[in-house]
Amino acid sequence: MQTLCENMVVEWSLSDSENRLIERILWISPSRDLLFSIAMQDDKAFPVMKTYTEYTVGFESNLCRQIEWINDSIPLLDSGIDSEHLSLRDKSWDAIKEIVVDEPACFDKGFRGARIREAQERTGLHKSTLYRYLRRYWQGGKMKNALLPHFNNCGSFGNDREPKEIKRGRPRKFEDAPVGINIDEETKQLLRSGIRLFYNNKDKAPLKHAYQKTLEKFFASGFRQSGNALVPILPPPEKLPTFGQYKYWFKKEMDLEDTLKSRHGNKRFALDYRPILGSSTYESFGPGSRFQVDATVADVYLVSEYRREWIIGRPIIYIVIDVFSRYIVGIYIGLEGPSWIGAMMALANTTTNKVRFCAQYGIPIEPEEWVSSHLPQKLTADRGELEGNKPSHLIDVLGVDVENAPPYRADWKGIVEQQFRLTNLRSIRFIPGAIKERFRERGERDYRLDAKLTLREFTKIMIQNVLYHNNHHHMLWYDRNEFMVAEDVTPIPRELWRWGIINRNGRLKKQPEHIVKLNLMLQGEATVTSAGIQFKGMHYGCDLAMREQWFVKARAGKTWRVKVCYDPRSTNEIYLWMDIGHQFEICTLLEREERYQNKRFEEVEDLLEIERYQGRHQETSNMYSKVELDAQREAIVKEATQKTNEAIKHSEESNNQRVKGSRQRRTNEKLLNREQEAFQLSEKAPSTERPSDNVVPLKRDNHNEMKQSYIPPADKLSKIKAFLNEEGDDE
Repeated sequence: MQTLCENMVVEWSLSDSENRLIERILWISPSRDLLFSIAMQDDKAFPVMKTYTEYTVGFESNLCRQIEWINDSIPLLDSGIDSEHLSLRDKSWDAIKEIVVDEPACFDKGFRGARIREAQERTGLHKSTLYRYLRRYWQGGKMKNALLPHFNNCGSFGNDREPKEIKRGRPRKFEDAPVGINIDEETKQLLRSGIRLFYNNKDKAPLKHAYQKTLEKFFASGFRQSGNALVPILPPPEKLPTFGQYKYWFKKEMDLEDTLKSRHGNKRFALDYRPILGSSTYESFGPGSRFQVDATVADVYLVSEYRREWIIGRPIIYIVIDVFSRYIVGIYIGLEGPSWIGAMMALANTTTNKVRFCAQYGIPIEPEEWVSSHLPQKLTADRGELEGNKPSHLIDVLGVDVENAPPYRADWKGIVEQQFRLTNLRSIRFIPGAIKERFRERGERDYRLDAKLTLREFTKIMIQNVLYHNNHHHMLWYDRNEFMVAEDVTPIPRELWRWGIINRNGRLKKQPEHIVKLNLMLQGEATVTSAGIQFKGMHYGCDLAMREQWFVKARAGKTWRVKVCYDPRSTNEIYLWMDIGHQFEICTLLEREERYQNKRFEEVEDLLEIERYQGRHQETSNMYSKVELDAQREAIVKEATQKTNEAIKHSEESNNQRVKGSRQRRTNEKLLNREQEAFQLSEKAPSTERPSDNVVPLKRDNHNEMKQSYIPPADKLSKIKAFLNEEGDDE
């Protein structure tokens, strides 16, 4: 049985027509035998009395039914209502308040008429106005706000009126002010075109400028020549749309989303203006479903570990965070990046034993204080660090699916981006050397001079910050699911991680730390040669190559290439790529390559390139020097040839005599050179005069000399000596 109550709206079905009678029940007698109702769709209706049984029978026979009745003209809250409208409402309420509070007497026609006359004398309002207030109050559910003025019913709300000859709108304040024009459909189309061309574009021009350009483009009657410029001729103001009309139609027909996309672009719209209806948490089933990684330049300046008076700039912070639990699983604080090297270090840290990692910085922790040492199922990152073929082994070998966010879409990594903000608010802004303001006032102290911390000390602060976040940060805003609520899981990253491991396990991946590092390093190809494993101009050796005689094979046959991986920060070692990245062989730099020890690969590449450049430059210099050498040689040879030829020309010796006497002449020449070449440390200059007994006669009886000195060779050795003496090659 349907229970009746006050303010219930009932719809009656009339058998003789398709019309519907809708009534609102205003009052029910305590004995439930009588009630008063009023028709809802009758502007001149009054309350009528009916029996309670009439309604109960109507419900039982399906002649009537209860319906929902919502009047959009009646606001439910006073907030947002114009004060002038509230004043009119209160005035109307004061006029009928004493009538409507007297129920059920106010529903009687005679009693109501007498009270209306009293209200007329008290307020000075016409009785039709008072009756209208009563109907609006009763038909509006006996709500005070039903008496608010219905200005929305004035005119033709929401409908465009057809323009006529008379100017519409507010009259001008001054008589001589231009009246303006009515906006017809053709003019509206011109205004729309002007908005589309001059406002909805990348120039981001103000609306006033777009209005001016619209008048120049579509309302100009001609042009006048002014120098080299054509100036548009506009009609008088009374024949032009005003800026107010332009602004009115702009707001009335503006598509806000289209306007924002046109002025700011789709990327900026998606970042700053798109509706935020989802949550990153719902994309992750449990711990390890998705990690987010990103880097930022910390807003603090550091000093050198080696000389504290040296300022080394701002460090790079990499954070890897689990989306499901907001648990920070890896960090990297250093000077690398933002680049693949920095991302590589952060990802390697996710698999590192955190107790050992913290111990390196003198921070003792228990294993449960930082438990993560795993890889995720998916990794969301920037396009910069993880784009290209560098993370290929991360995907293929380690089984991590890499997702790169579109350009300028930091909101795709909102969780890790928010972590940077929290880190700055918690710790960084209180560190000496921190950047308080992006722009310093003139005369203000340079915050870089306040730097006091080294990179290691700053890393210790960041580790403490991570430990606080993981173990104590209470996230009141975290949307726990129904199972978390049932088990009273505290929204702290550590508790969410533990709950997810127990209830939603299977997403985390475990790999040995050295295998992860191996697959995160840069890859390349080295050449096996007889001089060693050559890579980027350097030579390496390893036990495997010695055991399998690689270098012997390379010298006996041909060279071949092998896959290697390397850390670009150190040339001391490279690693042979074996078993698709599951095994490796360490190759160390050969001793003869000691000049490359403890260097970066970029430094070695620069050195080799400089040497190649210097070699090319030296080749030209050598050629110039060789040209000069050849010229000097030819000059000396020319002069010597001229002198020798002249001497031969005046000599009486035959060619045979010149050759046969070379032995004795060599001996004489040697004696002369000994005197000149002998070391003499005294200050007395050596005499240049030759002793008379050392004078050698120029003419001798060669025949007699040869006859006296000749001794027939006794054996082969004597023959060889004699031959050499004849050639002048012996002393």
